[in-house]
Amino acid sequence: MLPAVCALISVFVAATSAHACAVPRPFFSELFDADVIVRGNFRDFEVLEPGQEARVTLEILETLKGSVQQGPLSFNWTRSGLADQWRGPNDVIVALMRSNPDNRENYEIMRGCRVWGIYRTDKDKELVMEIITRSAR
Repeated sequence: MLPAVCALISVFVAATSAHACAVPRPFFSELFDADVIVRGNFRDFEVLEPGQEARVTLEILETLKGSVQQGPLSFNWTRSGLADQWRGPNDVIVALMRSNPDNRENYEIMRGCRVWGIYRTDKDKELVMEIITRSAR
Protein backbone atom coordinates (compact mmCIF):
# COMPACT_ATOMS: atom_id res chain seq x y z
CA MET A 1 0.00 0.00 0.00
CA LEU A 2 2.80 2.44 0.92
CA PRO A 3 4.56 2.10 -2.48
CA ALA A 4 1.27 2.81 -4.25
CA VAL A 5 0.70 5.94 -2.16
CA CYS A 6 4.27 7.14 -2.81
CA ALA A 7 3.83 6.53 -6.55
CA LEU A 8 0.54 8.44 -6.56
CA ILE A 9 2.06 11.40 -4.68
CA SER A 10 5.03 11.54 -7.08
CA VAL A 11 2.61 11.60 -10.05
CA PHE A 12 0.75 14.59 -8.54
CA VAL A 13 4.01 16.41 -7.76
CA ALA A 14 5.31 15.78 -11.28
CA ALA A 15 2.01 16.92 -12.81
CA THR A 16 2.07 20.11 -10.75
CA SER A 17 5.69 20.84 -11.72
CA ALA A 18 5.01 20.11 -15.36
CA HIS A 19 1.89 22.27 -15.34
CA ALA A 20 3.79 25.24 -13.90
CA CYS A 21 6.08 25.23 -16.95
CA ALA A 22 3.70 23.68 -19.48
CA VAL A 23 3.95 26.81 -21.62
CA PRO A 24 7.43 28.16 -20.87
CA ARG A 25 7.85 31.86 -21.36
CA PRO A 26 10.55 33.06 -23.74
CA PHE A 27 13.82 34.42 -22.38
CA PHE A 28 13.61 38.12 -21.48
CA SER A 29 9.78 38.02 -21.25
CA GLU A 30 9.94 38.96 -17.56
CA LEU A 31 11.20 42.37 -18.64
CA PHE A 32 7.67 43.20 -19.82
CA ASP A 33 6.24 42.37 -16.37
CA ALA A 34 9.00 43.81 -14.14
CA ASP A 35 8.07 46.68 -11.84
CA VAL A 36 11.64 47.97 -11.90
CA ILE A 37 14.69 47.22 -14.04
CA VAL A 38 18.04 48.54 -12.81
CA ARG A 39 21.69 48.42 -13.75
CA GLY A 40 24.11 48.19 -10.87
CA ASN A 41 27.25 46.77 -9.33
CA PHE A 42 27.19 43.82 -6.92
CA ARG A 43 28.00 44.85 -3.35
CA ASP A 44 26.79 41.86 -1.33
CA PHE A 45 25.41 38.33 -1.77
CA GLU A 46 24.12 36.80 1.48
CA VAL A 47 22.81 33.22 1.40
CA LEU A 48 19.52 32.96 3.31
CA GLU A 49 18.71 29.35 2.39
CA PRO A 50 21.52 27.34 0.72
CA GLY A 51 20.70 26.50 -2.88
CA GLN A 52 17.38 28.35 -2.73
CA GLU A 53 17.46 31.97 -1.57
CA ALA A 54 19.89 34.87 -1.21
CA ARG A 55 19.76 38.55 -0.29
CA VAL A 56 21.51 40.64 -2.94
CA THR A 57 22.66 44.23 -2.58
CA LEU A 58 23.45 46.31 -5.65
CA GLU A 59 24.84 49.80 -5.92
CA ILE A 60 22.29 51.26 -8.35
CA LEU A 61 23.97 53.02 -11.26
CA GLU A 62 20.98 53.49 -13.55
CA THR A 63 17.23 52.88 -13.50
CA LEU A 64 16.05 51.52 -16.85
CA LYS A 65 12.35 51.02 -16.03
CA GLY A 66 10.24 52.28 -13.17
CA SER A 67 11.68 54.32 -10.36
CA VAL A 68 13.91 53.40 -7.47
CA GLN A 69 16.34 55.20 -5.21
CA GLN A 70 19.92 55.65 -6.35
CA GLY A 71 22.60 54.09 -4.17
CA PRO A 72 22.43 50.65 -2.52
CA LEU A 73 19.31 48.52 -2.97
CA SER A 74 18.78 45.09 -1.37
CA PHE A 75 16.35 42.45 -2.59
CA ASN A 76 15.71 38.71 -2.39
CA TRP A 77 16.57 36.18 -5.06
CA THR A 78 14.78 32.82 -4.88
CA ARG A 79 15.84 30.20 -7.39
CA SER A 80 16.39 26.45 -7.38
CA GLY A 81 20.08 25.59 -7.57
CA LEU A 82 21.24 29.05 -6.49
CA ALA A 83 25.00 29.20 -5.91
CA ASP A 84 26.41 29.92 -2.46
CA GLN A 85 28.30 32.95 -3.76
CA TRP A 86 28.11 35.32 -6.71
CA ARG A 87 30.54 34.32 -9.47
CA GLY A 88 28.98 36.36 -12.25
CA PRO A 89 29.89 39.78 -13.61
CA ASN A 90 29.96 42.80 -11.34
CA ASP A 91 28.00 45.16 -13.65
CA VAL A 92 24.52 43.65 -14.14
CA ILE A 93 20.97 44.44 -15.16
CA VAL A 94 18.29 43.10 -12.82
CA ALA A 95 14.52 42.75 -13.38
CA LEU A 96 12.65 43.23 -10.11
CA MET A 97 9.08 42.86 -8.95
CA ARG A 98 7.58 44.24 -5.77
CA SER A 99 7.45 41.48 -3.19
CA ASN A 100 4.76 43.37 -1.29
CA PRO A 101 2.50 45.67 -3.33
CA ASP A 102 1.83 47.82 -0.24
CA ASN A 103 5.54 48.51 0.28
CA ARG A 104 7.13 50.16 -2.77
CA GLU A 105 10.65 49.52 -1.44
CA ASN A 106 10.58 45.71 -1.05
CA TYR A 107 11.68 43.91 -4.20
CA GLU A 108 12.66 40.47 -5.37
CA ILE A 109 14.20 39.23 -8.59
CA MET A 110 11.64 38.13 -11.20
CA ARG A 111 11.17 34.38 -11.22
CA GLY A 112 9.37 31.69 -13.16
CA CYS A 113 10.00 29.11 -15.86
CA ARG A 114 13.21 29.86 -17.76
CA VAL A 115 13.48 33.25 -16.04
CA TRP A 116 16.91 34.41 -14.95
CA GLY A 117 16.20 38.00 -13.89
CA ILE A 118 19.90 38.99 -13.89
CA TYR A 119 21.69 39.89 -17.13
CA ARG A 120 25.21 40.93 -18.06
CA THR A 121 25.32 44.62 -18.91
CA ASP A 122 28.14 44.19 -21.42
CA LYS A 123 26.22 41.56 -23.44
CA ASP A 124 22.54 42.29 -22.93
CA LYS A 125 22.01 46.03 -22.35
CA GLU A 126 21.01 46.88 -25.96
CA LEU A 127 18.53 44.00 -26.10
CA VAL A 128 17.10 44.86 -22.67
CA MET A 129 16.66 48.51 -23.69
CA GLU A 130 14.88 47.46 -26.90
CA ILE A 131 12.51 45.21 -24.96
CA ILE A 132 11.79 47.96 -22.41
CA THR A 133 11.04 50.40 -25.23
CA ARG A 134 8.65 47.91 -26.87
CA SER A 135 6.90 47.13 -23.60
CA ALA A 136 6.22 50.86 -23.05
CA ARG A 137 4.20 51.10 -26.29
